[in-house]
Amino acid sequence: MMLFFLVSGAVNKSLPKKAWPDVLRASLRLLALAWTVHVLGWAFGLIVNPEMRASLGGAAWNLFDPILEGYKWSVGVLWFLTSLCFVQILAYWSLRRFPAIAVLAVAMAATALTSYLPEQYLMRTWAPGLAFFALGYLFSQWQVRWSFWAAIPLIAAIIFIAPLNHGCTFSYAQSCGSSPFSVRMFMGSYGFLPVFFLSSLVGSLAVVCLSAGLAKLGAASELLAYMGRKSLELFFINGFVATFLFGFFWQMEWPHLTVFHYIGLFLGIVAAHLLALLILRPVLAWINEAGLAIAGFLTRLLTGGSEAKAG
Repeated sequence: MMLFFLVSGAVNKSLPKKAWPDVLRASLRLLALAWTVHVLGWAFGLIVNPEMRASLGGAAWNLFDPILEGYKWSVGVLWFLTSLCFVQILAYWSLRRFPAIAVLAVAMAATALTSYLPEQYLMRTWAPGLAFFALGYLFSQWQVRWSFWAAIPLIAAIIFIAPLNHGCTFSYAQSCGSSPFSVRMFMGSYGFLPVFFLSSLVGSLAVVCLSAGLAKLGAASELLAYMGRKSLELFFINGFVATFLFGFFWQMEWPHLTVFHYIGLFLGIVAAHLLALLILRPVLAWINEAGLAIAGFLTRLLTGGSEAKAG
């Protein structure tokens, strides 16, 4: 997930120069999209899960409590939109006043204190998210160019580095929690922070370098670019699949798969995503329009009627 914060910073190099209402509107749109998809997920859950319909009070609580507290969404992946909303606001105010390298350093140091923060609105994810947002902003300012071939040693490095995080915040040698330890950013669980940041950086750069090579594949790159532009819509679709079909996929007994099977499976998944985008286009358009409308209303309310530009 750190990759998405890094990319968000890289594509927002003009963020500190924007007007506050524009930044607020764009940030609140992310939160409004989380609210909208949460309501749809809640309604879908009522249909497929009879237990959710057993208590009117319980159903109402499941609907309104996540909106008020900013977590425990009906579609779990929405935590990222919540976090990015506030990370983007923090980045705007901090990058306007301090050099990006200072924001990066302070945010990395502040990650050590995240365990003391409440869970509401994913506050425990703000510091590391801001660090990688600032890092992406720096890369964009420096106009760094990435080589496709660098992905090979970077992928090899991440395979070696990631397992070195044993879960203890201030200890490299000891093991904390379940073994093997896994980073769960939405819970504020990062483990040994130097390894967490190093593995996040190496993994993110590996994907960036890989994408630099895929961008040269002609027609295939155009398809990938299209899916990249639709990444938010795909994020919602995959969120529903991960939430409501997880048990189904978990119980499936997969046969032994060869390399060719995996290639076919990958192509089938890509085709399924494209088909889902086509079928769900009206619903996805409505979600986007609802997010824009809610964000526009809240921006006018919070800024005393100042107009914010679309986008």
